Amino acid sequence: MTITKASLNQIQDITEKMVNFLGFQMTCAVSADLNGVKIELSGNDGALLIGYHGESLSSLAYVLGLIIHKQIDQDINFRVDINGYLKEKDKKVTGIVMGAIEKVQSSGFPEELEGFNAYERRLAHTLVAKESLISESKGPSEHRILIIRPRKTTDEKGS
Repeated sequence: MTITKASLNQIQDITEKMVNFLGFQMTCAVSADLNGVKIELSGNDGALLIGYHGESLSSLAYVLGLIIHKQIDQDINFRVDINGYLKEKDKKVTGIVMGAIEKVQSSGFPEELEGFNAYERRLAHTLVAKESLISESKGPSEHRILIIRPRKTTDEKGS
C-alpha cells in the first residue's frame, strides 16, 4: 500500500475540517509508515475529544474513517491519536503483556488477559511472538480473552 503525499494532504484537510466543524481547536499532523497513516491531534481540547477511556476518540476515528475511505478511493489503515493518549496506552498494554510473558516463561503455565480491544490484542500477539510463546484470542468479540502459553516441547507433543 503506497500513500501519496496528495492523499496525506487530503487526509489532513478532512481531519482538520471535521475537528473544526465539531468546534475544537486542535493541531493536526499526518504521516505514513509501514503500518499505515498516523493522524496526530494535539491541543487544549484533547481531553474532551478523547472522552471516557478513549470512547470519544474511538468514535471520532470511526467517523473519520468512513469519510476518508469515501473521499480517498484507497484501502488505508490509519490510527488517530490525541495528545499522545494512544501512545501512552500502548506503553501500559506493553507493560501488562510483558509481565504476563515473564510469568509464563518462569512458571510454564498459561496466563489470561482480558479487557483489550482488537488493536491491543494485535499488539500483544506481536509481543508474544517475539518471545517465542503462543498466544490466541478466545471468546465473543466484546469480551475476548488473550491467552499466552508456552510452546509445547518435543516431549509434550507426543503425549
